[in-house]
Amino acid sequence: MIMRSCPALHAWLLVLSIPSLALAIFADEAYHIDYHHALLGTPQPHTTFFHRPSAISKASLLYTLSDKFVLGAINPKDGSVVWRQRLVDTASNKTGKAFLSTADGEGTIYSAVNEGIQAWDAADGRLVWDWKGTGRTKALEVLPAVGGQTHVVALSGEEGKIGIVRKLAADTGEVLWELKDDSEDTPFGLSLSKGIFYYISLHPALLKGYKIKISALDPMTGVQADVTTLGSDHEVTSPDSILFVGTNQVSPLIIWTDKGFKTVKVNVIGKKHISSISVRLRNDEEIEKISIHASHTAGAPPHFLVHYQTRSSHWAEIYHANLESGALAKASELPTIGGLGGFATSTQGTNVYFTRNTDFESTLVSSVQNDVLGRWPARPRNHGDSVHSQGVIHAVSEVVAKGESKFAVRSALVLPSGDWELLQNGKTLWVRHEGLAGVVAAAFVELSEEALAGEIALESHSSVFTAYIHRIKRHARDLRHFPGWTQSIPTRIRRNILGEKPPHDIQGQLGDGFGFQKLVIVATERGRLMGLDTGNQGEVMWSTQLVDLSVREKWKVIGIETEKGTALVRGKEGEFWRIDTQTGRILQHQPGGLLADLLTAVSVLDASGERLLIPVRDDGSLGDYLETRLLERTLIVTKGAQGTVRGWSLTKNARPALAWEFVPAPLETITTVVARPAHDPIASIGKALGDRNVMYKFLNPNVLLVVTVNFGASTATMYVLDSASGQILHTTMHSNVDTSRSITAIISENWFAYTLFSDTMDLSKDGSNHVPQQSKGFQLVISELFESQYPNDRGPLSSLQNFSSIHPVVSETGVISDAPYVVSQAYSIPGPLSILSVTSTVQGITPRSILCFLPSLKALISIPRSVVDPRRPVGRDPLPSESEEGLFRYTALLEFDPKWVISHKRDILSLLEVVTSPSLLESTNLVFAFGDLDIFGTRVAPIGNFDLLGKGFSKLQLMGTVVALAIGTGVLAPMVRKKQIDGMWKT
Repeated sequence: MIMRSCPALHAWLLVLSIPSLALAIFADEAYHIDYHHALLGTPQPHTTFFHRPSAISKASLLYTLSDKFVLGAINPKDGSVVWRQRLVDTASNKTGKAFLSTADGEGTIYSAVNEGIQAWDAADGRLVWDWKGTGRTKALEVLPAVGGQTHVVALSGEEGKIGIVRKLAADTGEVLWELKDDSEDTPFGLSLSKGIFYYISLHPALLKGYKIKISALDPMTGVQADVTTLGSDHEVTSPDSILFVGTNQVSPLIIWTDKGFKTVKVNVIGKKHISSISVRLRNDEEIEKISIHASHTAGAPPHFLVHYQTRSSHWAEIYHANLESGALAKASELPTIGGLGGFATSTQGTNVYFTRNTDFESTLVSSVQNDVLGRWPARPRNHGDSVHSQGVIHAVSEVVAKGESKFAVRSALVLPSGDWELLQNGKTLWVRHEGLAGVVAAAFVELSEEALAGEIALESHSSVFTAYIHRIKRHARDLRHFPGWTQSIPTRIRRNILGEKPPHDIQGQLGDGFGFQKLVIVATERGRLMGLDTGNQGEVMWSTQLVDLSVREKWKVIGIETEKGTALVRGKEGEFWRIDTQTGRILQHQPGGLLADLLTAVSVLDASGERLLIPVRDDGSLGDYLETRLLERTLIVTKGAQGTVRGWSLTKNARPALAWEFVPAPLETITTVVARPAHDPIASIGKALGDRNVMYKFLNPNVLLVVTVNFGASTATMYVLDSASGQILHTTMHSNVDTSRSITAIISENWFAYTLFSDTMDLSKDGSNHVPQQSKGFQLVISELFESQYPNDRGPLSSLQNFSSIHPVVSETGVISDAPYVVSQAYSIPGPLSILSVTSTVQGITPRSILCFLPSLKALISIPRSVVDPRRPVGRDPLPSESEEGLFRYTALLEFDPKWVISHKRDILSLLEVVTSPSLLESTNLVFAFGDLDIFGTRVAPIGNFDLLGKGFSKLQLMGTVVALAIGTGVLAPMVRKKQIDGMWKT
């Protein structure tokens, strides 16, 4: 449905825009029209396990500390998050390895990241205690002592290679003792055997490699009792050579290998004997990885599994260790299977079970039997409609024996796509798309209904003959769908009457009559592209791996552009991919690396209507492109390397020319450059006042907002530029600004807004108005641009017939005559706003709302534009005419109304950007927020769904009422007619 502007509609919109009447969504739509992917990140193998949250609990929770340093507990029944805590913000902090540990029967779990160690209540995630030290944690062990007292032992690396072993009280975090090792050895790990703590370090050998040095410590005092050095210098070349360190009392093993994976060495900690395992190659493939799986449960036998992984296959061997002699015995061998496989260990009493998970089956074996105890088929793991099978990276399992031959096995698998899947006896219970964590770019896909609206709009701007020919061709194309459309009429009528939801077809064309169901394409930092269905709770429709990256690499994406059923994904080094938006299939790929200093690429329309990529270098200059394909005049604005903003003029058959350059004042640094959104329609050129006069808006599609800061003087300056000429249209300076905090800004229509932290809210330096100074805090400043300060006045340009932004009108004093009149107001807000965005509807008739993210509240809010209108009267009550406009008295403090919180009670973590897209209804806008961790999507109606029936409206009840009225009318009509005739005869 396409709405057209009319006076009656504007009147209704004015009434609905009153803040007390403005609601984001209906109450019954909460948690139905919105969706939230509460993510943890990819689980790590050494920090993921099943554990009972208390000694009396019969059910286990699934705990993990992910690569995003998010600690969380998952309900194994449905995959929901029981609780989660973010320990470190990876978007702004660099961190090392993280640790997570606990002991059987403990109601507390212990984590360590960087210099801190924390204790958490396993049931609800409440912080029990937090200890901070110096130096990053190298190992963390929670070891139950013989007397029942729990030991928390941590190893830290401080001042280079100095290692410190600390014993902390498990209930308070108090340091009971510490041992400092200043021998210049590299601290590595901890272990416990028969009531003795072992501190493991790597001692540099004389020529090359390291010798493993094991120091025995008294658990009560920390005094060093004995030192054992193992001859491992031929194999151990780095800490990565050590594969396993046992932590329980009955399996104190240390296992390492050489760089070429030729031999595996095993030592029982506390003894000098070293056993060797010769690695035999299979299928003439080199081994890429060896991993060890053993029980960490006290009382389990010293049995372990060696997992060998090549590029195309994997196999395993099970060994038994003799703790007295240190000898090894090979118990069994698991056959070679193609692809990636994941092994997991589970202990029940004195029985150790190993679970093997592959693409097509799950098997269970015992450490003491050669036979397979259980085998369950599993479907190929191609979640998200991936084309190829993925395999399994790693897994954790929980095994419960039900008699001698029946077992209940739950396995949590981590897949290469980042998905986290839980299997119960081979059956998938749930899948969490943890690969969505770390989205770096996102874009909405224009679907069929919106394409139709665009074609109709194109016809409205064409000549009568051209529009008629275009419509004939469009109708001819639509005839292909006519047979299917006629066949679906009965089904659609039934669904409309009964309120049924249409079935979801992944391969079919998405979309609905209102434009609520769209596809969002997201690119993650791990090189993966995914398609999400906004109309189906953000379900992942397809997933495609575009780039293979190492563990520490992140994919740098310049942007995603969607057009005609395809998406163009552009990378940092000039590479791009063209993707089919319905299936995720790669249609075209262009490798990068052609420009070493490429910063970004700008997409412009060429003479044929196709998109042409213009490369932009790091210094702000433009790279090579085909000049013959350009339109007659194209302007591109770039940010120069020397702290400038440049405007480049591109013409056909000519090299780019520097049209203008903006250089800030001395000592000022440009931090932000913001342009108007790509979709920013203007419904009216003026603002109707309460007294029926009009304030004409200053509307310029070429305006830019440039933010600069002076770190020495603690000032921030906002420049409004005309990007066509580079002229400065408006300037505002703030003093006493905390320049260490980011300044977020946005510009739309004829207004702009920004947030900062300052000691004052005085805007008198711009000469437009004066606001009294306020106390220190976070501020939201909003300014609106008009052509004149007087109603019904078009300003200096009203008498001119022609106007040029390149050659502006300048007065005799040198002032730009066509500069806008600016009205500004500042508001003190409760906390920082890390994101500013704006809603935008199809035609721009609906008043806009400002979308903000509050990191302190972990909430996304929608502030009605009328609430922060800079024309609110200061120091007085509004006049009747101003009240009719919806203006009310200005107050310096802007309190966030709970009704503005569109994320409701959800805790949203680490959002970085909010993108919006108009629906086909003028009242509603689609919102998609993403960042380093979470994803959130919803629909926002700034002044309510005035063009949509509520969820409580019943079509069936309406039809029943109509039918009842028809029947009643048919029955009563003859009776009334007879009564009238009888009355006439009587008279």
